Amino acid sequence: MSRPIRIIGQTATWLGLAALVAALAQGPAFSPVADGHGELRLSMAHLAERLVPCRPLTEEERLALPPTRRVTEICERGRSPTVIELRLDGELLVRETVTAAGWHNDGRAYLVTTFAVPAGEHRLRMSLRDTPRDEGFDMEKEFTLRLESGDAALLEVGDGDVRLKAPDRH
Repeated sequence: MSRPIRIIGQTATWLGLAALVAALAQGPAFSPVADGHGELRLSMAHLAERLVPCRPLTEEERLALPPTRRVTEICERGRSPTVIELRLDGELLVRETVTAAGWHNDGRAYLVTTFAVPAGEHRLRMSLRDTPRDEGFDMEKEFTLRLESGDAALLEVGDGDVRLKAPDRH
């Protein structure tokens, strides 16, 4: 095959691919949430309290340990399950009990979930229990959430703080 024919063929192929990419770049339109709604994401990576409190070592116990392992306290493994409750304008969105990660349930509790929320202003209330008790909550936070259609907000629950990251329209 001659060189001019190859160049014409390659040019036509590349132009065809460019036209296809340009056509697909214009559509189809897609939105992960319905019109008139926004999206609220809950992301939790939380380290709950231990099931059994740490115990300080006596001086004799400490000296009995190898020199490289002389700690001042002994901590049992295992952490309390984390109970999280999220309400939007008083309506329950989620109530979940999340066990700690790890072989001995001694890591963080992880939860990620998403909710479609009608556009507008809402009261968001997050309650969290991360101690071995059976009732009540150890932390409660309230936020004002303002979403327009298509907006997304993130509620981050960490080890000691809770933050709401939402669009700021001041």
